[in-house]
Amino acid sequence: MKKIINIVILIFTFYCSSAIAVSHSGTVKKINLYGGEWGNSWKGGMLYRLDTMPIGVTYFTVRANDIAFQSFLSLLLTAKHTKMPVVIHYAPDKVDGNGYVNTLVVSEP
Repeated sequence: MKKIINIVILIFTFYCSSAIAVSHSGTVKKINLYGGEWGNSWKGGMLYRLDTMPIGVTYFTVRANDIAFQSFLSLLLTAKHTKMPVVIHYAPDKVDGNGYVNTLVVSEP
């Protein structure tokens, strides 16, 4: 069931996204969660890193208002705890000046 949901999310994301997404795989190394009292744009959001990162990407991001925030967080925490690799899909043309890029899909390899 989880794989079916991931496939549906992946298809939906590619359909709705005007940018061409690429993927990068690795194990979750670090997750930064920002509480509701955080004073900048990451309030309630998350930044995370894999053991290997694509060139030019410092952190993958998920905003607090992202509809998949809870699903992404759950899968990333599980992957970090079990050292299970994940595949992150993102739009390389959306990497900002700090090397942050929004996560489109998190899936299993």
